[in-house]
Amino acid sequence: MTGKDIIRMSVKELKRLKIIQEAIGGQITQKTAGSIIGVTERQIRRMTKAVREEGEKGIIHKSRG
Repeated sequence: MTGKDIIRMSVKELKRLKIIQEAIGGQITQKTAGSIIGVTERQIRRMTKAVREEGEKGIIHKSRG
């Protein structure tokens, strides 16, 4: 391996990641991100924390095997 991991994501997860990254970068608010994705601000805060701590893997659904 070249030291890079391949992360498989659904289209929905890719969209969520893009929106969360915009919220982290300050281009949009967490409230706006929540309305775009269709989740609450609280869930956006959880996703934001996961992406900050785990990177792109943080957005992937945890029940995936």
